Amino acid sequence: MARTHSSENAFRYRLTIAARTLLAVLGGYGFAALCCASLALALPLPKPQAVLAATQLSFALYCALAIWAFSARSVRRAWSVTTLLCVIPAAHLLMRSTSV
Repeated sequence: MARTHSSENAFRYRLTIAARTLLAVLGGYGFAALCCASLALALPLPKPQAVLAATQLSFALYCALAIWAFSARSVRRAWSVTTLLCVIPAAHLLMRSTSV
């Protein structure tokens, strides 16, 4: 009986690690891409410099989100906060595309 409980905990732990890894890789990429596009349009610089600055900043944001995905208190909280963080640049891009 104890063996079943132990294997269930091991499966739950592996599932948690898989969810955090998926968030770090795919969620981090999505967040960095949205921020890069949004910042490239928002920065008050000439276009080539704005794109370069936004791209460089997106690398730091990707790294920060990947680290935070594994340090968040729970997987649900990590996914929720990441989703909310992605809404901000996505909303900016949507507003920007409808006004042009």
